Amino acid sequence: MRIITDNCCDLPREVLERYDIAVVPLRVRFGDEEIPPENFDNAAFYSRLKTSSRLPSTSQPMPGDFLEQYRKGTAENQEIISIHLSSGISGTVQSANIAADMLPGKPIHVVDSRKASVGQGLMVLEAARMARSGESAASILLRLSEMQKRMRCIFVVGNLDILIKGGRLSRAKGLLAGALDIKPVLHMDAEGKIVPFSKARGHRGARNKLIELMETLGSDLGSQTAGICHSACPDDAEYLKSTIIEKLDVPEVIIGEIGPVIGSHVGAGTFSVFFED
Repeated sequence: MRIITDNCCDLPREVLERYDIAVVPLRVRFGDEEIPPENFDNAAFYSRLKTSSRLPSTSQPMPGDFLEQYRKGTAENQEIISIHLSSGISGTVQSANIAADMLPGKPIHVVDSRKASVGQGLMVLEAARMARSGESAASILLRLSEMQKRMRCIFVVGNLDILIKGGRLSRAKGLLAGALDIKPVLHMDAEGKIVPFSKARGHRGARNKLIELMETLGSDLGSQTAGICHSACPDDAEYLKSTIIEKLDVPEVIIGEIGPVIGSHVGAGTFSVFFED
């Protein structure tokens, strides 16, 4: 079994390497300059984003990028499960499906996570662990379908200017929120689109709001692997992790740093929680 994903899963490198998970990259450009995925450096990216007069742009992989990985797997007689960034915010799944159709009759299963970042990553990790345990593709796909429906992705964007420039928040509302120190809390809906969910007052209130929502909405948290992601704010991630473990008795929490692809749209200072309801 071969598990394939894209670089929006934001799983730590050591996790990807431990489970031999293949990654097909989305691209990031500052104007005419493309940053090669192999040169992605989170600290350098967020430093540049802070001083850039324009937002970077991102683009999905081409079908040929997937085809290369799919051919490699099928040449080794491996069944492939390919789990990707939500179709609600990207055409990545569409590219993957086009590539799969180029190899008719091959055992390639493309999964729309309808999630992003570590929400997608937790699905990838679950599939990799199940595959390593010898579970069938049918069992893995059934579990992924369940996670697709139950996985909550709830986050706070640290930089309202990013939301305003990206068209997710009107300038008037952004100015008001900034003046009142109101932090919009967003989530991914059933279609995998980013929509408003709640709000909090102040930075500390925003962190505690995520814990409160997790406690209220989570189901059987004591047997889950939960996730956290952050963009250049590791202290927030560590606070969330320690609180989740101590207060909600979650046995395993995976922290990932938001890379340049998703970071282009949310900016620095964003933090999220991922769990099943």
